[in-house]
Amino acid sequence: MKKALKTIVVAIALCAIVVPTQAQRRTVRYLSNYENEPYHFGFLLAYNQMMYTVKTVDNYQNMPLSPEAWPGSNLPFSIEATKNLYVYNVETRQTPGFTVGIIGSKRLGRYFDLRFIPSLSFSDRQLDYTIAVESKSDGSLSFKQLNKAIFTTFVEFPLNVKYRSKRYNNVGAYVLGGINPKLDLASQKKNKDSFINGQGELVEFTNNLVTKRFDFAAEVGVGFDFYNQWFKMGVEVKMSYGLLDVVKGDAFIYTAPIDQLRNKMFQLSLLFE
Repeated sequence: MKKALKTIVVAIALCAIVVPTQAQRRTVRYLSNYENEPYHFGFLLAYNQMMYTVKTVDNYQNMPLSPEAWPGSNLPFSIEATKNLYVYNVETRQTPGFTVGIIGSKRLGRYFDLRFIPSLSFSDRQLDYTIAVESKSDGSLSFKQLNKAIFTTFVEFPLNVKYRSKRYNNVGAYVLGGINPKLDLASQKKNKDSFINGQGELVEFTNNLVTKRFDFAAEVGVGFDFYNQWFKMGVEVKMSYGLLDVVKGDAFIYTAPIDQLRNKMFQLSLLFE
């Protein structure tokens, strides 16, 4: 999250430097009737960072988990030698991705536009687990590190209201806010694994974190528009906050300590209209 905030600050600072420079240099007003046209169309290219907001269960570090929920067949300790497992820590990690979209914009008033940008966003979210393993023999604890990647392909339908400042020469600024229903095409994929328990039975389990397919997000952002002879280019930074809990209980050891899991995404976009 700190990295995303730093990126926003840098982007705004750069735009603050570029805007007055461009405004001073340009005297010809390009696309002078642009704001009066009822509709505009274009496309979007963006860099994104997807992450989660994790709310853990109270006192989850003292909640022992059944060894039968643990993938013991491919780790350097055995189920038989394990008394209890504890999820000691859960952290989310930022990962880079990209977004492409088609822009449809309708003029609502002198300074207001309604934008609809159906998009495809590709990335993955990462959760880092620290697992405390309690030995059966002496009760001592050892720690294992696990990373779970949730591969993501979002089909997004953001609907935003854009408030534009008065244009100065060929530069304008704006703020926006809105909603974004989204559908994750990759969230339901389950990686199955198995092991033989102490009774000689084959036990199957889901060895990855599975999230719900649908989400609904609130969005806020800021940007700058630059006009030239042929088109308008926008530079925009935006944050998207998921409003729904997307965690599913299919993988017990990975979901038991999580009370709520919400999507969050930072996006830096170039828009061409």
